[in-house]
Amino acid sequence: MGTGATPSEFYSTVGTIDTTPVQILKTVAATNIPEALAADGTFFRTATLIAHNDQARTSNTGNVYLGASSVNGQQPVMMTPGSVWNIIAPDGQKYDLNDYYLDVDTAADGVVIEYS
Repeated sequence: MGTGATPSEFYSTVGTIDTTPVQILKTVAATNIPEALAADGTFFRTATLIAHNDQARTSNTGNVYLGASSVNGQQPVMMTPGSVWNIIAPDGQKYDLNDYYLDVDTAADGVVIEYS
């Protein structure tokens, strides 16, 4: 520690907010029609996306694409089946899952999202 702080002061949680991790599944019904990851107001500080089409660890059939644009073909992050992508907001800020869009090569593919 080296600062003269007691262990309880060093590991203080003053000013922190309790969060409970949430896990959801987002699949896209049709190709070439990007969909928002979640409803408006689904805020997070960190989100991990896993390219699966169900919550039972089944990898997608094709690639999925993530981006901040709802326009078809403008999701620059390609996720291969089973791959993982993390989104982390800067300290003191939060993002909204509704601002991210997912497109798929194969209908009904998607991502499992774990966020808090």
